[in-house]
Amino acid sequence: MKWDMNGQLPKKVKMLELLCRDGFQHSLKFIPTETKLWFIDQCIQAGYEIIEVTNFAHPKYLPQSRDAEELLKRVWQLEPVKQGKVHLKCYGMTRRAFERAAEAAQKGYPPHSVAFTISAEDLHGRRNSARTREEYLEEIPDFLRIAKANGFEVDMAIACVYGSPCAGPVPIENTIELMERGLDLGIRRFTPCDTTGESNPLRTYEYMSTLVDKFGKYDDEIVFRVAHFHDARGMALANYVAAILAGADIIETSLGQCGGQPAFIVDSVPGIGTGDLYTNSDIVGNASTEDVVVMLDEMGIDVRVDIDKVLQLGRVLEWVFEEPLRPYCTKSGRPIKHPVEWNIPTANLEFVPPYREGNWASPEKYKPASADFIRREFEGRKLRWDTLEGEIKEKVNTDSAGKPQRLRVSPFDNIYYLESAKKRTCLS
Repeated sequence: MKWDMNGQLPKKVKMLELLCRDGFQHSLKFIPTETKLWFIDQCIQAGYEIIEVTNFAHPKYLPQSRDAEELLKRVWQLEPVKQGKVHLKCYGMTRRAFERAAEAAQKGYPPHSVAFTISAEDLHGRRNSARTREEYLEEIPDFLRIAKANGFEVDMAIACVYGSPCAGPVPIENTIELMERGLDLGIRRFTPCDTTGESNPLRTYEYMSTLVDKFGKYDDEIVFRVAHFHDARGMALANYVAAILAGADIIETSLGQCGGQPAFIVDSVPGIGTGDLYTNSDIVGNASTEDVVVMLDEMGIDVRVDIDKVLQLGRVLEWVFEEPLRPYCTKSGRPIKHPVEWNIPTANLEFVPPYREGNWASPEKYKPASADFIRREFEGRKLRWDTLEGEIKEKVNTDSAGKPQRLRVSPFDNIYYLESAKKRTCLS
């Protein structure tokens, strides 16, 4: 029996960029304020409506955010932010961090929400925030009081929802209990996180489905359908698909696959952050924005950001770090949507890359090949060159037997195939 996966997918999702908070906190060098501001501005120009800006943690423990107030102040000078088109999300783990956020609000550059990170598992909680769940919950009323008095919201970011690097799998009941207690306290924003890349697609689907079944009745009042996955074992993209199928509609990712545990060494100074690594390896960054937006777009989901610009920003970020980063699509680009000219002829040495420097999908690689060009290259072969949109629509209508379903036509402007083969439709 064929499963209608396409029918289970949403038409659109909302992207949230993590780079300047979660992404940069794992960096071994301090990233200049001007660099962070530039990326935030560029992300806004690309269409982002939610952006993580900074963390109000003590600079001793998180030197990457020692410019928190200065950065937030300068972000507020951007016109789209002044016009209320962008939600600025920040983080803070202590009462003092919330007081700093309040002071920024009083000076005219408030965060729209401040998240604190509470772990669903206490061994990780002691390593990450030096508190158990019960110890943390005692402090939350103060966070809410400060936020309410200064006009911003509180977000409960729940770490290790899907598993802990310190204890293994974590029961979903731990997360449900934290969310219920948060609701009782007055919290209306929740961010369930796969903090160190412990999840797998099956667990992701089951856990997110459980949260949607439990809290979906509050959709008009709360935000919780958030997908936040780190990529320690190559499963993050599959986890996003599983979470979206289960009902997630806010997708948190970082350019460059950056992020993870706050760095233990910054600018060659050791002994800071949350201590030495508590994960199996240093490969623990957030899922790559570049790869996620391309994947979702190819699946027919509107990510509501300029994907080409996102890939450009990913390439700029590699120059900022002065090294290649992990995302694929900054190099491979987006899948083509029509025959292209450069790779059809044989023995074309023009595009052979320098040794070991790889290549990237530069704009000229997307130059459409004309029908005449194709005919010349395939001279002597039977070739059909046409549009299959009508045929696909007719087939879908017949197969659905009158049952309404969302139609996805091939993204190719033109699809070609050889007459000798059976008709192959190249649906993405």
